[in-house]
Amino acid sequence: MASLHPAGPLLGSLAALGCLAFSLRQRRSHRLLADLPTSKVQGIFIGLVELTGTAESENPLISFLAAKPCVDYRWKVEEHYRRTRTETYTDSKGNTKTRTVTDTGWDTVAQGGDDQSFYLQDDTGAVLVHPAKARVDRAAWFETTVTRGDALYHGKGPDGSVSGSTGRRRFTEEGLPLHAPLYVVGTARERRDLVAPELAHDPAGPEFILSTRTENSVSRRLAVSSWIFWALGLLALPVALLLAGHRENLPPPPQLPAWIAFSACGYVALALLGWAWMAHDSIVGLRERVRQAWSLVDVQLKRRHDLIPALTTSVAALATHEQTVQTSLARLRTQAQATRPGAPGPDFEGLAVELRAVVERYPELRAQEGFAALERALIDTEQRIALARAYYNDIATHYATRLEIIPDRWIAALRKLAPEPLLAATGFERAPVAVNFAK
Repeated sequence: MASLHPAGPLLGSLAALGCLAFSLRQRRSHRLLADLPTSKVQGIFIGLVELTGTAESENPLISFLAAKPCVDYRWKVEEHYRRTRTETYTDSKGNTKTRTVTDTGWDTVAQGGDDQSFYLQDDTGAVLVHPAKARVDRAAWFETTVTRGDALYHGKGPDGSVSGSTGRRRFTEEGLPLHAPLYVVGTARERRDLVAPELAHDPAGPEFILSTRTENSVSRRLAVSSWIFWALGLLALPVALLLAGHRENLPPPPQLPAWIAFSACGYVALALLGWAWMAHDSIVGLRERVRQAWSLVDVQLKRRHDLIPALTTSVAALATHEQTVQTSLARLRTQAQATRPGAPGPDFEGLAVELRAVVERYPELRAQEGFAALERALIDTEQRIALARAYYNDIATHYATRLEIIPDRWIAALRKLAPEPLLAATGFERAPVAVNFAK
């Protein structure tokens, strides 16, 4: 074993480290999804958010194969082949021989797709989503295999053929259908064209996921893949040692079991260290999102404090204006009705100056519309505040749970991390804004 070429163990070590790194990345994503509360579209705040809704578009795409309305699709055409080749090999006695081998499989002969920005809609509203650079989990909606006699064979596929073609082609297509339920995790930012949020790729963001699966399904798949790659990493170095020795026709040394045990222990220790690092960063990141959620509650309260009095003053001015107009009209009407036959008529010219001044000052204002706008603003503001409070309590609860469960509590104890207080019915409330109209 001492003469064993070092390339085998080196490649095995690199493969083990690669599997471990990918396993920890999948585990980090799994923890992130578990710690993110699901928001409503109306309650979206700038930063990382988790949403559910349906994919909507004013001008949806039409998929290439199934002609299905969608916001994203990918299609592929594969052609089946059977090829015969002659290869040279060395038998167990060291003799060089030749043999005929038949290979079969599928070659991709055409593929394509398209996507567009779309809206994610739930029961509170819609938010614009830009899918570029997202991790998209599409739904498969078209798959069929045809022969040359089928119209689809050349109708949607290329005219040529691959080497050794058997005359069979497989057509597959997948994507995000219109009105399909979606699970989305991404970074919200301010739109450039209007005051509203949108979801787009953030180079510094931890995740950007668009999936037709449910949150539980996505989370479960991340956990399973994390364990699979962790196990592959554990086996990578021992398998590389055995294969390298077998390839070079070297007998296994007596210390090989000890080497395998040592490499397994080293891998497990490195995995534990990597997990502790990942868990620490995950808990700290969760704490910062809790603090951000608290600041968002304060932002919404400040918005209510600034918006409602100004809007109330405006509506009160509208009501006063219409009251003045109605009073003047009532005076004019009374004067007209009180006029007796033969008596002088109503003084239209005397009231015209007053009416013209009032109407020209507020030419397009309507008190009824103003009251309706105020009502909508009050409802929207209180809903925003309620959603911000609920989001804070949800993410603060996730954070407190992380600090209590084992083994996360051991990591938290090293940094002396403490849970953040939940919002209660008293003790945090700013004074409500009084809405008093002029008598």
